[in-house]
Amino acid sequence: MADVIFFDLDGTLVDHRSAVMETIAAIVRAAPDATAPPDELVALWWSLEARHMREYLAGQCSFAEHHRRRLRSFLPMLGEPVPDDPALLDAWIEERYLSAFEESWQTYPDVRPCQEALKELPRVPRLAVLTNGDPGQQRAKLARFGLLGYFEAVLTPTELGAAKPAACAWMRTEPARDRTTDRPRRPADPPPRPFAARPVGGDSVQLRQSETELAVELELVEVLTV
Repeated sequence: MADVIFFDLDGTLVDHRSAVMETIAAIVRAAPDATAPPDELVALWWSLEARHMREYLAGQCSFAEHHRRRLRSFLPMLGEPVPDDPALLDAWIEERYLSAFEESWQTYPDVRPCQEALKELPRVPRLAVLTNGDPGQQRAKLARFGLLGYFEAVLTPTELGAAKPAACAWMRTEPARDRTTDRPRRPADPPPRPFAARPVGGDSVQLRQSETELAVELELVEVLTV
């Protein structure tokens, strides 16, 4: 059976952090009664996202509720009242945040060349996306940039429960011990965005990179397939 490569989505294929920061910065700049400087409010939103996403992933709330929890902490700092009605919180997210956030999505410049290079390998791997986000939103990101066709599956905790073992079962590969291998650097390389091949099955790896400034180079394709 062909090797399986699981791609993370946010921070690997799509620049999630930049889209969040751009969107929240615009909201903060337009808030006349904000109770803290703009940079503090942007950092607060990012920390609230991390906290309440963990709660969603732990099964403690729905994806919509994790947004509401963010707002209940964020709106007082923005100088706005917190509605009691969850529907009003949902409307705020939809009208003030999500529409602008989705317009801010961008892929990293190396994404499509990487996918095309994988198709040219002597042993073409099977590709899937393994992501923590909302299934509809994550598929919409891939569709926006014409990337869905590269992947055999888009797998999320909503569908899988325990992501890694269930993802391996879905793709018909066996779980294995995790190990991280960093991308090698040439002396002339600028500081890299950490990017790792992480085996999650007997014939599978998970491809991830952190959200800093530099996209991975295509040499990684060779590292993954050695």
